[in-house]
Amino acid sequence: RSKDIKGKCGAGMFGAFTYSPWDQESGDFYGNSDSFLFRLGPDPMGVYRPKGEKSNFMFFNPEARSKGYDQLAWGIGFGGTAQEPRLYIDEILDGSTAKDKDLTFENGPLLSNKDESNSYCGFEVEAIEAFGVGSSQVIEDAMNARVEHRKEAQKRIRNAMKGAKAAFLEDMQSGLVGAKVFKHRDEMRGRDGGCDMEKEG
Repeated sequence: RSKDIKGKCGAGMFGAFTYSPWDQESGDFYGNSDSFLFRLGPDPMGVYRPKGEKSNFMFFNPEARSKGYDQLAWGIGFGGTAQEPRLYIDEILDGSTAKDKDLTFENGPLLSNKDESNSYCGFEVEAIEAFGVGSSQVIEDAMNARVEHRKEAQKRIRNAMKGAKAAFLEDMQSGLVGAKVFKHRDEMRGRDGGCDMEKEG
């Protein structure tokens, strides 16, 4: 669900369906012709299916994975191009956009566009809902995969923290930390007219 942020793009309730799992390693558009875009309101419903001209169905490009040269925006997108997806949800939900047409999906507005000449609109994400579609086994497998993914993420964080602590202790033992801490004081002592804090009386 979105809110109008420019006064002419309108609000809307819309989304996308995909049969393909989200793939962080794709680095490009992927998916298949089972994908489609849809609009639920406030205007009459619309379903925009692939029309066969292009196959830029979807991409998932988190900043942590992005290599920069793939030219994909950080977030998720459907249709359009790498530079201008038909539907784009920004990674931090702060720069999302929608278009009325592209070469992958059928033409039609996702937002309740008040200005028909303005086919490329920015919007503010008000709410996102995600639904898993499939057998109970498919959903259970997906939930288990999510649990494992979170465990791996927590493990990487713990390892990174251990590495940072080990590096700090090593610097302490080698005297490097002390050297950095007192470097400025020592430099001041060495200047003409500098600090004379430890001069004997």
